[in-house]
Amino acid sequence: MFHKIKELFPKKDYPRLSGTQERQRGEFISRNVKKRKMYLAYMATSLTAVFLCVTVLFASIFSGSHNVTFGRFISKLASGIIQMNFMDLSGSNQDGENREEEFLPDIFDNAPSTDSPYPNKPQNPPNDTDESGNNMPLTLETLYQFDYLSVPSGEIPIIPMDLSLSAYGNQYIYNSTGLVPDLQALLTNPLTAQEGAEYMSVTSAPKVLILHTHGTEAYSVDGAVSYREDGGELARSTDPAESVVSVGAVISDELNHLGIPSIHCTIMHDQEQYRNSYARAKETIEKYLERYPTIQLVIDVHRDSIVKSTGELVRPVTLLNGEAAAQVMCVVGSNWGGEENPNWEKNLALALKLRERLNTQCENICRPAYLRSSTYNQELSPYSLLLEMGASGNSLEEAQRSAYLIAEALADLWSEL
Repeated sequence: MFHKIKELFPKKDYPRLSGTQERQRGEFISRNVKKRKMYLAYMATSLTAVFLCVTVLFASIFSGSHNVTFGRFISKLASGIIQMNFMDLSGSNQDGENREEEFLPDIFDNAPSTDSPYPNKPQNPPNDTDESGNNMPLTLETLYQFDYLSVPSGEIPIIPMDLSLSAYGNQYIYNSTGLVPDLQALLTNPLTAQEGAEYMSVTSAPKVLILHTHGTEAYSVDGAVSYREDGGELARSTDPAESVVSVGAVISDELNHLGIPSIHCTIMHDQEQYRNSYARAKETIEKYLERYPTIQLVIDVHRDSIVKSTGELVRPVTLLNGEAAAQVMCVVGSNWGGEENPNWEKNLALALKLRERLNTQCENICRPAYLRSSTYNQELSPYSLLLEMGASGNSLEEAQRSAYLIAEALADLWSEL
């Protein structure tokens, strides 16, 4: 399999950079490698400390040691270390909250996707005008071009990439669980309708709830090619007009326009504190479902944050009607982590069908679905989706363009719900 991937993603020849730019990029990559090594060393040291403390504690207990003070000290030390809020290497901590950054798989380091004829490699800036000075239409070739020389000194590049992996087929998913779903059956079989859905379809009460567990997630400035590492928290805003909340508003408004009654909750569940934001969102969902039992679909709208192994920020993007649009991804929760989630296969089926529909309407707009072990509150309603609308490297305008297409695709699929 590894050899096949190497054939699909051959090494690309990069143009020669100036000495200054080459040195800056080398220093940047070296700095990020050191950070990751320090993180791994920290984790190894912490786990070793836990193991030693537990070993000494059990040795003291089973040896019948009379040194009670020492035994109590070891017990408290071990208990304190074990109860610390460690972040595991997969990017989630003990309470199930997501880490903000998603590190891109190595297969993307050299090319955007197997079916893209335009490799993601540094090139000269695209020509925005022709010889007469007229604006040139945006193409995939110019969309994925990137000029490292345009990145200001001390800033980190934002790389446009195609992460759709559409060449792998509509059944391809990311799967971080041990579950083995029948993807062919889920994609081809009709969705299971909710009990009483026929009655509820004739009412004007809300059928869709849109909310935001991480409502402060925002985007880069339109046209940005880089960001500053020391510029504070990247792509966050408590202004709903600047954050992912405005993307959810587009989906809700368009669904209502298409005849599917929808309600939009604008609460930023992470504004007070990032930790436990899913627990706060759960309370909100339960209140809405109690008030509106007609709700058949809950959509939790997020934006992703993707970082290459070199530390460069990724901008997953494609063309929609001649304009740049953010690529989207469905995250599907499951019961693999031990929580009850009887709806995970239904939600995965919806995610697969939505991706197929989206990529039919706009090639490469949708990335593969991501099956995770946490539930993400998707056990609460008949159907649920967690939508990653672009990433922090995208602009708000790009995410909003994709939001219209999401609503249209959901409206097409609505007859099956």
